[in-house]
Order: sequence, then C-alpha cells, then structure tokens
Amino acid sequence: MATWVEDKSSRSATIYRLGKKAASTMRRSYKVFGYTDDTPLHADCNQRITGQLMFWQYPGANVQLRAESYTVDYLGDDAWHVEIQYEKVGADASEPDPLKRSRSFDTSGGTQHITQALDNVTVLTGRTGTTTVTQSGERRYPPSTAPSMNGAIGVDGSSVNGVDIVVPALTWTETYDVPSTYVTSGYIRGLAGLTGSVNNASFRGFDAGEVLFVGCSGSQEWDEEKGNGPWTLSFKFVASPNVTNQKIGDITGVEKKGHEYLWVRYEDAVSSNDLVKRPRSVYVNRVYRDGNFSGLGIGS
Repeated sequence: MATWVEDKSSRSATIYRLGKKAASTMRRSYKVFGYTDDTPLHADCNQRITGQLMFWQYPGANVQLRAESYTVDYLGDDAWHVEIQYEKVGADASEPDPLKRSRSFDTSGGTQHITQALDNVTVLTGRTGTTTVTQSGERRYPPSTAPSMNGAIGVDGSSVNGVDIVVPALTWTETYDVPSTYVTSGYIRGLAGLTGSVNNASFRGFDAGEVLFVGCSGSQEWDEEKGNGPWTLSFKFVASPNVTNQKIGDITGVEKKGHEYLWVRYEDAVSSNDLVKRPRSVYVNRVYRDGNFSGLGIGS
C-alpha cells in the first residue's frame, strides 16, 4: 500500500480578493512511496483528488479553489513527487458586494406639455406676521380690452394649445462591477420586471413615487485564460418631485406624484364679453406601476 506524505513547502497560495479578474491559485505537494510504476500512481491520484482533495476553502472568505491539474515526478527508489494545482478565477467569486462603483447625474430637466400658467406667489412680511399674495401668472395687453384666459395657454378658438416647458427632473446613472455569479437569469428577469416602475418606498433620499427606474444595461468580458470577468451593470433613474396643494386656475388642492400624468379639462367662459376657456376640472392619472427597488440589489 502506498504512503502519501505532505511536503513542508506545501500549500503555498496566491489569492486575488474581491473578484479581481485574475486567477487565485494554491498548490499542494506530496511525496508518495510504494509505486514501482506510474500507472497505479495516476489511478491513486485521481481517486484521492476526486474523493478527498478536490476543493480547498480559503479561510474566512467565500473563496473556494478547485483542483485543476497535477504533476508527477519520479524521484527513484519507488518514490514520487506529486503536486496538485488548485485554481479559481477571482471574478467568479460569489460575494454580492460590488467590486467597483461609479455614479453620474444630469439635472438638465425634463420636458412637459402644460396648458395652464403658474400663479405668482408673493410672501409679504409685516409687523403682524406674514401674508401670502397669489396673483395670476397671466399678463394681458392691452389690459383694458384683452379678455382674461384664466391662465390657459395658447387659446385658439375652441382649443387650448399649451406649450412645452422644462420642468425639474434629475437623471442619474449608477454603475457597479459585480462578481459574475451574482448575475443570474432570475436576477435579469427581475430587473426587466422593475423597468418602468416607480419606487414604492424611500430611495436615495427621495420619497415614494419620485423615482422612475428607466432600466439597467449589463456587459461582461470573457477570455480563455481567465474565464468570466465581473459584470458591469449600469442602472438608470429619473427623479421628479411630488407636488401637493397645487393651484390650477381656480381649482385648488391638486396633488400629483412625481411621475403621474396631470391634465386639465376646460369649459367655455365669458370674459369682457369674449368667449374664453377656463379650467373646469383637473385629472391626475397613474401611468407607472409601483416597484420594490430592493430587487435591484444596490441598496436604498
């Protein structure tokens, strides 16, 4: 029966942490005594590696190396030197923590079509306290004969044409490098399901309903020598503020979440003996479903 004795210099290792795209390696070396031929030695090597020495667990971290190859050298007098090489591509580690992250933002704003002018609000401070004065955001020329449109924009006969304006909107992108095993088909399906949804809870300091998840793009590199590299994931968001107590024409108390759609129904009215349009009712429609952004896996 052969005898295996592990060398003192055995178990030297090079470990690449946090999923760096490089090979983590370790070797174990043995002196084997009792074989006059290499054929039974190879059979013994394969049996031991498969049954006892297939994996080596790096202490204190979720890094597991696998026996990928072994070498055999004859030393003479029925003695052999066997060295087992263990390897694991660091990028295949399963740590969920991102390996790298970057963020970019753009406050250029979004475009919104409006049909009603904003009121001018002035806060006056006096000895007895403060007074809020609200005036129409509409100016007419000549003032004495031009009929009031009650803030309606672009009134032309029976229609209110409105105008496209820039409204507050923040777009930003978050980019993460994550281990290759972190991105599964189920995770990708989850991202697709959350695309086009708004946050149902506070996210990145914004209230529920203010952040729209536009989508995520991902890319990964692979090469024959090092295998799968980390995934690069880019998450895209748009933030728009929730609005409360908005006044449209003479209609007050309008509430609208950041990505809901607001539109105005007008009716005929008379101003200075002219037929004009004024807001009759305001509608706020929910056009995006709520989503649980914890499914993105990037925190809140």
